[in-house]
Amino acid sequence: MEIWRRRKCLHCGGLLTTHEKIDLSYITIVKRSGKRVKYNRAKLYSGIYQAVAATKKIDRGTAGDISEKIMQLIEKEIVGLKLKEMSSERIFEVTTKVLKRDYPDSCLRYIAYFSKTKTFHDLVLGLFSPLENPDTTPEDR
Repeated sequence: MEIWRRRKCLHCGGLLTTHEKIDLSYITIVKRSGKRVKYNRAKLYSGIYQAVAATKKIDRGTAGDISEKIMQLIEKEIVGLKLKEMSSERIFEVTTKVLKRDYPDSCLRYIAYFSKTKTFHDLVLGLFSPLENPDTTPEDR
């Protein structure tokens, strides 16, 4: 999420535009191993970029723009949850929810890269089944 602000310099009177992003580093991510780490936007962006860039007919520049748009949607959802601690599975759920809605082909690639599904059938079920309870992991379904 990004906020644009117009400001006036008190010294010269010139107008400035600032672009401010919301810092989500206050969120602690609990990994599957139980290890706790700070939210890392670059790490999530990298995974989304890989999934989008693998889509046919999308060049790297367009993939970067699409990935940034997806990241803004994901971070908006994360902020809306109002949590200080989230599991990595929950981040996966939010990400697949956004991708499923807007970029289903990239969603399939993202799920294939990062889920613990064992078969193609499980992969397809993960893409097309609704999210019953956002607190459950794919193994719980």
